[in-house]
Amino acid sequence: MLEALEVWDRAGAVSLTGGEPWLRSELILRLIDRFAASGRVERVDLLTNGMLLDDEACAQLSARPLLRRVQVSVEGSTAATHDAVRGVGSFAETKAAIESMKRHDLVVAVMMTISRHNAHDVVPTMERMAEWGVDVFSVDRFIPEGQAEGRLDWLLTSDEVRETFERVHAWGISHDLPRTLMYRPLFCLIDADSPHVGAMCSVGVNALTVLHDGTIYPCRRLPIPLGNVLTDSLHDIWYASPVLWQARVPSNLGGRCASCQHVPICRGCRAMALAVHSDWLAEDPQCWMNTPSPA
Repeated sequence: MLEALEVWDRAGAVSLTGGEPWLRSELILRLIDRFAASGRVERVDLLTNGMLLDDEACAQLSARPLLRRVQVSVEGSTAATHDAVRGVGSFAETKAAIESMKRHDLVVAVMMTISRHNAHDVVPTMERMAEWGVDVFSVDRFIPEGQAEGRLDWLLTSDEVRETFERVHAWGISHDLPRTLMYRPLFCLIDADSPHVGAMCSVGVNALTVLHDGTIYPCRRLPIPLGNVLTDSLHDIWYASPVLWQARVPSNLGGRCASCQHVPICRGCRAMALAVHSDWLAEDPQCWMNTPSPA
Protein backbone atom coordinates (compact mmCIF):
# COMPACT_ATOMS: atom_id res chain seq x y z
CA MET A 1 0.00 0.00 0.00
CA LEU A 2 2.78 2.41 0.89
CA GLU A 3 4.58 1.65 -2.36
CA ALA A 4 1.45 2.44 -4.37
CA LEU A 5 0.93 5.71 -2.49
CA GLU A 6 4.56 6.59 -3.13
CA VAL A 7 4.16 6.05 -6.88
CA TRP A 8 0.95 8.09 -6.92
CA ASP A 9 2.42 10.76 -4.64
CA ARG A 10 -0.84 10.70 -2.71
CA ALA A 11 -1.85 10.48 0.94
CA GLY A 12 -4.03 7.50 1.80
CA ALA A 13 -6.64 6.58 4.37
CA VAL A 14 -6.81 3.14 5.97
CA SER A 15 -9.58 1.37 7.87
CA LEU A 16 -8.51 -1.60 9.97
CA THR A 17 -11.21 -4.15 10.61
CA GLY A 18 -11.85 -7.89 10.70
CA GLY A 19 -13.23 -10.16 12.08
CA GLU A 20 -12.25 -8.53 15.33
CA PRO A 21 -9.01 -6.59 14.80
CA TRP A 22 -8.25 -6.09 18.49
CA LEU A 23 -7.67 -9.84 18.86
CA ARG A 24 -4.35 -8.90 17.19
CA SER A 25 -3.88 -5.71 19.18
CA GLU A 26 -0.07 -5.67 19.03
CA LEU A 27 -0.17 -6.03 15.26
CA ILE A 28 -2.80 -3.28 14.94
CA LEU A 29 -0.66 -0.89 16.98
CA ARG A 30 2.43 -1.71 14.89
CA LEU A 31 0.46 -1.08 11.70
CA ILE A 32 -0.74 2.31 12.92
CA ASP A 33 2.80 3.24 13.96
CA ARG A 34 4.20 2.15 10.59
CA PHE A 35 1.57 4.16 8.71
CA ALA A 36 2.40 7.18 10.87
CA ALA A 37 6.13 6.85 10.22
CA SER A 38 5.59 6.54 6.47
CA GLY A 39 4.15 10.01 6.03
CA ARG A 40 1.92 8.56 3.30
CA VAL A 41 -1.19 7.84 5.35
CA GLU A 42 -3.18 10.80 6.61
CA ARG A 43 -5.65 8.92 8.81
CA VAL A 44 -6.50 5.50 10.18
CA ASP A 45 -9.88 4.30 11.41
CA LEU A 46 -10.41 1.21 13.57
CA LEU A 47 -13.63 -0.79 13.09
CA THR A 48 -14.21 -3.08 16.06
CA ASN A 49 -16.98 -4.67 18.10
CA GLY A 50 -15.46 -2.91 21.12
CA MET A 51 -15.69 -5.91 23.44
CA LEU A 52 -11.94 -5.88 24.17
CA LEU A 53 -11.49 -2.12 24.45
CA ASP A 54 -10.78 -1.65 28.14
CA ASP A 55 -9.06 1.42 29.60
CA GLU A 56 -5.58 0.09 28.82
CA ALA A 57 -6.48 -0.51 25.17
CA CYS A 58 -8.09 2.91 24.86
CA ALA A 59 -5.03 4.57 26.36
CA GLN A 60 -2.82 2.85 23.76
CA LEU A 61 -5.07 4.02 20.94
CA SER A 62 -5.40 7.54 22.31
CA ALA A 63 -1.61 7.90 22.20
CA ARG A 64 -1.67 7.57 18.41
CA PRO A 65 -2.78 10.83 16.77
CA LEU A 66 -2.98 9.24 13.31
CA LEU A 67 -6.06 7.34 14.55
CA ARG A 68 -9.02 9.47 13.44
CA ARG A 69 -11.81 7.52 15.14
CA VAL A 70 -12.93 4.14 16.42
CA GLN A 71 -16.16 2.71 15.04
CA VAL A 72 -18.41 0.23 16.80
CA SER A 73 -21.80 -1.16 15.80
CA VAL A 74 -25.05 -0.48 17.63
CA GLU A 75 -28.15 -2.11 16.16
CA GLY A 76 -30.86 -0.53 18.29
CA SER A 77 -31.75 1.72 21.18
CA THR A 78 -32.35 -1.16 23.59
CA ALA A 79 -30.54 -4.31 24.60
CA ALA A 80 -33.39 -6.43 23.24
CA THR A 81 -33.06 -5.04 19.71
CA HIS A 82 -29.25 -4.87 19.64
CA ASP A 83 -28.58 -8.22 21.31
CA ALA A 84 -30.90 -10.03 18.90
CA VAL A 85 -28.32 -9.22 16.20
CA ARG A 86 -25.02 -8.99 18.08
CA GLY A 87 -25.47 -11.52 20.89
CA VAL A 88 -26.77 -11.53 24.44
CA GLY A 89 -24.98 -9.01 26.63
CA SER A 90 -23.30 -7.17 23.77
CA PHE A 91 -25.37 -3.98 24.19
CA ALA A 92 -24.00 -3.46 27.71
CA GLU A 93 -20.46 -4.34 26.59
CA THR A 94 -20.64 -1.90 23.69
CA LYS A 95 -21.87 0.86 25.99
CA ALA A 96 -18.99 0.16 28.39
CA ALA A 97 -16.51 0.34 25.49
CA ILE A 98 -17.91 3.69 24.38
CA GLU A 99 -17.62 5.03 27.93
CA SER A 100 -14.00 3.89 28.10
CA MET A 101 -13.19 5.48 24.74
CA LYS A 102 -14.77 8.75 25.80
CA ARG A 103 -12.71 8.77 29.02
CA HIS A 104 -9.60 8.65 26.83
CA ASP A 105 -10.78 11.34 24.41
CA LEU A 106 -11.10 9.02 21.43
CA VAL A 107 -13.48 10.03 18.67
CA VAL A 108 -16.30 7.47 18.77
CA ALA A 109 -18.29 6.54 15.68
CA VAL A 110 -21.33 4.26 15.66
CA MET A 111 -22.64 2.36 12.65
CA MET A 112 -26.18 1.01 12.57
CA THR A 113 -26.99 -1.57 9.91
CA ILE A 114 -30.66 -1.11 9.04
CA SER A 115 -32.90 -4.04 8.17
CA ARG A 116 -36.45 -5.18 8.74
CA HIS A 117 -35.35 -6.04 12.27
CA ASN A 118 -34.46 -2.54 13.43
CA ALA A 119 -35.37 0.19 10.90
CA HIS A 120 -38.27 1.31 13.10
CA ASP A 121 -35.75 2.05 15.87
CA VAL A 122 -33.34 4.29 13.96
CA VAL A 123 -34.30 7.66 15.50
CA PRO A 124 -34.48 6.32 19.08
CA THR A 125 -31.02 4.83 18.49
CA MET A 126 -29.67 8.19 17.32
CA GLU A 127 -31.14 9.79 20.42
CA ARG A 128 -29.55 7.14 22.63
CA MET A 129 -26.18 7.72 20.96
CA ALA A 130 -26.51 11.43 21.74
CA GLU A 131 -27.04 10.50 25.40
CA TRP A 132 -23.91 8.34 25.32
CA GLY A 133 -21.80 11.17 23.90
CA VAL A 134 -21.10 9.47 20.58
CA ASP A 135 -19.35 11.81 18.13
CA VAL A 136 -20.34 10.35 14.74
CA PHE A 137 -23.32 8.25 13.65
CA SER A 138 -24.06 6.58 10.33
CA VAL A 139 -26.34 3.95 8.88
CA ASP A 140 -25.74 1.36 6.24
CA ARG A 141 -28.12 -1.03 4.58
CA PHE A 142 -28.16 -4.70 5.49
CA ILE A 143 -26.71 -6.73 2.60
CA PRO A 144 -27.50 -10.45 2.50
CA GLU A 145 -23.95 -11.66 1.97
CA GLY A 146 -21.34 -13.52 3.99
CA GLN A 147 -22.90 -15.17 7.03
CA ALA A 148 -26.21 -13.53 6.11
CA GLU A 149 -26.29 -14.89 2.56
CA GLY A 150 -29.84 -15.69 1.48
CA ARG A 151 -31.53 -13.66 4.23
CA LEU A 152 -33.66 -11.71 1.76
CA ASP A 153 -36.43 -11.62 4.38
CA TRP A 154 -34.39 -9.03 6.30
CA LEU A 155 -34.27 -6.61 3.38
CA LEU A 156 -36.33 -3.43 3.48
CA THR A 157 -38.46 -2.48 0.49
CA SER A 158 -37.36 0.54 -1.52
CA ASP A 159 -40.11 2.64 0.09
CA GLU A 160 -39.02 1.54 3.55
CA VAL A 161 -35.41 2.49 2.77
CA ARG A 162 -36.57 5.91 1.58
CA GLU A 163 -38.66 6.47 4.71
CA THR A 164 -35.79 5.37 6.95
CA PHE A 165 -33.27 7.59 5.15
CA GLU A 166 -35.68 10.52 5.41
CA ARG A 167 -35.92 10.04 9.19
CA VAL A 168 -32.13 9.83 9.49
CA HIS A 169 -31.73 12.96 7.37
CA ALA A 170 -34.34 14.95 9.29
CA TRP A 171 -32.77 14.08 12.64
CA GLY A 172 -29.22 14.54 11.39
CA ILE A 173 -29.65 18.05 10.02
CA SER A 174 -31.40 19.24 13.18
CA HIS A 175 -28.88 17.91 15.73
CA ASP A 176 -25.19 18.68 16.13
CA LEU A 177 -24.19 15.52 18.00
CA PRO A 178 -23.69 12.89 17.04
CA ARG A 179 -22.68 14.26 13.66
CA THR A 180 -24.69 12.22 11.20
CA LEU A 181 -22.79 10.99 8.15
CA MET A 182 -24.97 10.38 5.12
CA TYR A 183 -22.26 9.43 2.65
CA ARG A 184 -23.95 6.37 1.15
CA PRO A 185 -25.48 5.48 -2.23
CA LEU A 186 -29.20 6.43 -2.47
CA PHE A 187 -28.87 9.13 0.21
CA CYS A 188 -28.43 11.66 -2.61
CA LEU A 189 -32.08 11.01 -3.53
CA ILE A 190 -33.05 12.69 -0.26
CA ASP A 191 -31.13 15.90 -0.99
CA ALA A 192 -29.18 15.82 -4.24
CA ASP A 193 -28.02 19.44 -3.87
CA SER A 194 -26.29 18.98 -0.51
CA PRO A 195 -22.55 18.22 -0.51
CA HIS A 196 -23.07 16.45 2.83
CA VAL A 197 -25.71 13.99 1.63
CA GLY A 198 -25.06 11.05 -0.66
CA ALA A 199 -21.93 9.47 -2.07
CA MET A 200 -20.98 7.44 -5.09
CA CYS A 201 -20.36 3.74 -4.66
CA SER A 202 -16.62 3.49 -3.95
CA VAL A 203 -15.96 0.54 -6.27
CA GLY A 204 -13.33 1.60 -8.78
CA VAL A 205 -13.39 5.17 -7.49
CA ASN A 206 -11.46 5.60 -4.26
CA ALA A 207 -11.09 2.37 -2.28
CA LEU A 208 -9.91 -1.23 -2.25
CA THR A 209 -10.20 -3.98 0.35
CA VAL A 210 -7.30 -6.21 1.37
CA LEU A 211 -8.23 -9.38 3.24
CA HIS A 212 -6.15 -11.13 5.91
CA ASP A 213 -4.53 -13.40 3.29
CA GLY A 214 -3.76 -10.55 0.89
CA THR A 215 -6.72 -11.11 -1.45
CA ILE A 216 -7.93 -7.84 -2.94
CA TYR A 217 -11.64 -7.07 -3.34
CA PRO A 218 -13.23 -3.96 -4.91
CA CYS A 219 -15.22 -3.55 -1.66
CA ARG A 220 -15.37 -5.54 1.55
CA ARG A 221 -18.93 -6.59 0.69
CA LEU A 222 -18.20 -7.38 -2.95
CA PRO A 223 -16.35 -10.74 -3.03
CA ILE A 224 -14.79 -10.51 -6.49
CA PRO A 225 -11.03 -11.27 -6.24
CA LEU A 226 -8.86 -8.82 -8.16
CA GLY A 227 -5.50 -10.27 -7.18
CA ASN A 228 -3.32 -10.61 -4.09
CA VAL A 229 -0.99 -8.04 -2.56
CA LEU A 230 1.63 -10.73 -1.86
CA THR A 231 2.12 -11.25 -5.58
CA ASP A 232 0.42 -8.34 -7.39
CA SER A 233 1.00 -4.61 -7.44
CA LEU A 234 -1.84 -2.50 -6.04
CA HIS A 235 -0.82 0.17 -8.53
CA ASP A 236 -1.21 -2.25 -11.44
CA ILE A 237 -4.51 -3.65 -10.18
CA TRP A 238 -5.95 -0.17 -9.79
CA TYR A 239 -5.13 0.78 -13.37
CA ALA A 240 -5.50 -2.55 -15.16
CA SER A 241 -8.29 -4.52 -13.48
CA PRO A 242 -11.14 -5.19 -15.97
CA VAL A 243 -13.58 -5.35 -13.06
CA LEU A 244 -12.66 -1.87 -11.84
CA TRP A 245 -12.89 -0.47 -15.37
CA GLN A 246 -16.33 -2.03 -15.79
CA ALA A 247 -17.43 -0.22 -12.63
CA ARG A 248 -16.05 3.12 -13.83
CA VAL A 249 -18.12 3.22 -17.03
CA PRO A 250 -21.74 4.21 -16.20
CA SER A 251 -23.13 2.64 -19.38
CA ASN A 252 -22.11 -0.78 -18.02
CA LEU A 253 -24.71 -0.51 -15.25
CA GLY A 254 -27.97 -2.35 -15.78
CA GLY A 255 -31.66 -1.66 -15.26
CA ARG A 256 -32.71 1.74 -14.03
CA CYS A 257 -29.17 2.66 -12.97
CA ALA A 258 -28.15 2.79 -16.65
CA SER A 259 -30.39 5.78 -17.39
CA CYS A 260 -30.57 7.49 -13.99
CA GLN A 261 -29.67 11.16 -13.70
CA HIS A 262 -28.03 10.47 -10.34
CA VAL A 263 -25.42 8.02 -11.67
CA PRO A 264 -22.62 10.66 -11.36
CA ILE A 265 -23.26 10.93 -7.60
CA CYS A 266 -24.65 7.50 -6.72
CA ARG A 267 -24.42 4.42 -9.02
CA GLY A 268 -26.32 2.36 -6.45
CA CYS A 269 -24.68 -0.27 -4.28
CA ARG A 270 -22.82 -2.87 -6.34
CA ALA A 271 -22.67 -5.30 -3.41
CA MET A 272 -26.44 -5.12 -2.96
CA ALA A 273 -26.94 -5.73 -6.68
CA LEU A 274 -24.76 -8.85 -6.50
CA ALA A 275 -26.44 -10.19 -3.36
CA VAL A 276 -29.98 -9.80 -4.70
CA HIS A 277 -29.62 -10.11 -8.49
CA SER A 278 -26.44 -12.24 -8.68
CA ASP A 279 -25.15 -9.52 -11.00
CA TRP A 280 -22.97 -6.81 -9.49
CA LEU A 281 -23.67 -4.45 -12.40
CA ALA A 282 -27.47 -4.72 -12.06
CA GLU A 283 -29.64 -1.93 -10.69
CA ASP A 284 -29.78 -1.33 -6.96
CA PRO A 285 -32.90 -3.26 -5.88
CA GLN A 286 -33.69 -0.83 -3.05
CA CYS A 287 -33.70 2.33 -5.15
CA TRP A 288 -37.05 4.12 -5.13
CA MET A 289 -36.50 6.29 -8.20
CA ASN A 290 -39.07 5.83 -10.97
CA THR A 291 -36.45 6.03 -13.68
CA PRO A 292 -37.63 3.75 -16.50
CA SER A 293 -35.37 0.87 -17.47
CA PRO A 294 -33.76 1.33 -20.87
CA ALA A 295 -35.52 -0.45 -23.74
